[in-house]
Amino acid sequence: MEIAYFKRPQRPNIYHYFKVYGGPGKTKNGYQEVLNFLNQIPIISVEKNYVNDTSGLTGTWCTYEVGITITNEEYNQAFKNATANQFKIY
Repeated sequence: MEIAYFKRPQRPNIYHYFKVYGGPGKTKNGYQEVLNFLNQIPIISVEKNYVNDTSGLTGTWCTYEVGITITNEEYNQAFKNATANQFKIY
């Protein structure tokens, strides 16, 4: 299964980071790990692939469409930052 890494700006210098499993398009069994830094305590969540709209495109496809591609090293550093102190898992 393909793995890709992205980030999306949420506020100036604050990003959501995504580790997407499954590749672009209607990937059966695809999912994404999300690092959310908007709150004081970071949130880590796993989102399964879902139908986003009537076109049949999935949530992970939307990440491919609007995310900024990053390296796995940048994602891993963000994960270390998210888990360095208190964090929540959803």
